[in-house]
Amino acid sequence: MSHDVGGEPRGSSIQSTDPGPSATTDSAETVYHGYRDPTLPVGEECTVSVDGEPLDFRYDLLSASRSGFEWGYGGSGPAQLAVALLAHAFDGDIACDHYQRFKRDVVANLPEKGWTLHAADLYAWYKEVNADD
Repeated sequence: MSHDVGGEPRGSSIQSTDPGPSATTDSAETVYHGYRDPTLPVGEECTVSVDGEPLDFRYDLLSASRSGFEWGYGGSGPAQLAVALLAHAFDGDIACDHYQRFKRDVVANLPEKGWTLHAADLYAWYKEVNADD
C-alpha cells in the first residue's frame, strides 16, 4: 500500500483487482489525501479529502471522535477516519464490519505529516481481508 507524502512513497505497493466500487466512488482512480497542519487548533489540524473535496465524517455510522479525523495510532480519531474511508470506497455495512481492522492495518500506520491512498489500495486491502475469512 502506498502512503505518499510530498511525492515520496512509503510502505509497499499492493496491486489487486477491484472488488467493485460503491455508489459513492466511480473508479479505482479515486484519491484520498490526509494532511496535518500543526498550526491549527486541536480538532482542526487534520484534514482529509477525496478527489479534492472534504471526506464526510460519517457520524451516522460511527460517532467515535467528534474532534474529527486522526491517523498514525489506534484511537478514536483513527476509527472515525477508518469508517469514513471504507464507507466512501464501499458502503456503510462494510465500513461498520471492518473499520476496526482497517484502523489497525492501515490507518494506524499512516505517516503523521500526511498521506495519500488510492481507492485501489482500499480494494486490495479488502480483498486480502476477505481472503483470510
